[in-house]
Amino acid sequence: MRIQKIVIFVFAMILLIYMIRMAFFTRKKWAFKTYAFGILILGLSILSTGTFIDMISDLKNFDYMNVVIQACFSIGAVIYITGVILWSNYTKKIIEKFEEASLTDHMTGVFNRNGIEKAFLKIIRDDNPFFVIICDLNKTKIINDNYGHVLGDEYIKKSAGIMNEAINFKGYLGRIGGDEFVILMEYVDDIELNNILTNIKKSVSELFSEDVIGISIGYSLFPDDGMTLNELILIADKKMYEDKLNKQSCKMK
Repeated sequence: MRIQKIVIFVFAMILLIYMIRMAFFTRKKWAFKTYAFGILILGLSILSTGTFIDMISDLKNFDYMNVVIQACFSIGAVIYITGVILWSNYTKKIIEKFEEASLTDHMTGVFNRNGIEKAFLKIIRDDNPFFVIICDLNKTKIINDNYGHVLGDEYIKKSAGIMNEAINFKGYLGRIGGDEFVILMEYVDDIELNNILTNIKKSVSELFSEDVIGISIGYSLFPDDGMTLNELILIADKKMYEDKLNKQSCKMK
């Protein structure tokens, strides 16, 4: 029995030391804060105290020793289980944060390619028509060369904000290239679609004074133009380049 009690005490101490190390590691490496580790460590400390007293109870028998042991086990277990519950919630939040980071473009805050692909798979389940809109910022290099990359990044971020505001709650916006974006937007009539795209073009063109600055846009319609995201992007991409060429032709005239 003494050997069994020693093994239980050693195991409890190893678990306590491991939990303390984990607490220091997460505080140093991760930005997420939680009280779970403190509660887990407190619960394990009380349990370890109980196992230690139980281990030496064969050598020395104090008054009320069994009461103290039972109290340590009971209180320690309750506190430890509470810590486990908090730790589970903490882990869930971390997973959600990592998942969000894996789907989000860090600079603009909109979806990245993975995020927009996931949004596409979600939308097509409803089997309703929707637009895939390709938006390409014109002459971003000119902004970078004339004003620097910091303002070039601001140009991209502000443009993303304009597109996000224009579609409102009608769809999803993703950045799939340096200055290229894709919008998945619910079906609207031609007049509303034209108003949305015109508003985007006008607002982006006003960000800087250069005439060449602006945005070229093309779109396709699910399911008429394709069933997969790649098919729909290809169609929208062709129309976007036509829009870009039309702008260049107008400027040459």
